[in-house]
Amino acid sequence: VDCAGSERREDTTQHDAQSRKDAAEINSTIFALKECFRVMRSSKGQQPPYRDSLLTRVLSDSFASDQALIVAIGTVSPSATDTEHSIGTLRALQQLQGTQMIFDEREDVVKPKQIEIHPRTWSELEVRQWVEVAVGGRAKPHASSLTKGTDGKNLVRWPLQRFIQFCGDEELGTKLYEDLRVKIRAAG
Repeated sequence: VDCAGSERREDTTQHDAQSRKDAAEINSTIFALKECFRVMRSSKGQQPPYRDSLLTRVLSDSFASDQALIVAIGTVSPSATDTEHSIGTLRALQQLQGTQMIFDEREDVVKPKQIEIHPRTWSELEVRQWVEVAVGGRAKPHASSLTKGTDGKNLVRWPLQRFIQFCGDEELGTKLYEDLRVKIRAAG
């Protein structure tokens, strides 16, 4: 028996009168099927309401026989837009089975992206702190020789020659200049 399709009222608003009538009939048949399963699972000795729909009348022998095997298969969608339909399908299958859906709410944990502050926004103190740790701390002795007012806006304008002059060493000045350029690129 295939009871496929979406027969929810929200999904059938664009259907014509005949389609809505068919959807209502499918829904009542599915309800009757669920009722038969519910009554069969209960221990009150009630008679399942086989006569409520044509489908349950046809399946009545299968419900009553110990030899019969009834299988319910649901199809769910991997698409996020169909999540509500997929959960509805799983709930309907669980009602047929007589279980309750238990799930954990989980959130995607995304590590916050490390935001690099652009060197041009550094204060005079932040420039001094950077010089002290840049190039593995090799430029630390030169941090005290920074002129007053040298903030990030001034520092990013320094040409390579100014770094070499500042450090008094071509190799160290070049590495300090390159380290600043890496920081600028990382900040975008």
